Amino acid sequence: MAETSTPGSDEPLELKCPCCSSVLIIDRTTGDILHEERPKRSEVSWDYALKAGKDKQAEAEALFSEGMDREQRADQILEKKFKEALKRADKSDTPPPRIFDLD
Repeated sequence: MAETSTPGSDEPLELKCPCCSSVLIIDRTTGDILHEERPKRSEVSWDYALKAGKDKQAEAEALFSEGMDREQRADQILEKKFKEALKRADKSDTPPPRIFDLD
């Protein structure tokens, strides 16, 4: 926080936060915050906020339906992968590794 009043006097200390631009007025002897002044935020219209919420909801529903479709196809994909692995295993001349050889 940046100090904006002169040090060494009995008047309250005024600090401005570099992050949020809030102004704090602090008692020099006790360190208590006497006053806090936050900057005004820009007002967002209700219509804009409602539209943004609906857009987010539509995006979430699209992602959800995409995930559901992917999950419904998961069995088919696993079946195809298994068949492909069986084809490769049938073509291969090397036997599968034995569990005892892995130690």
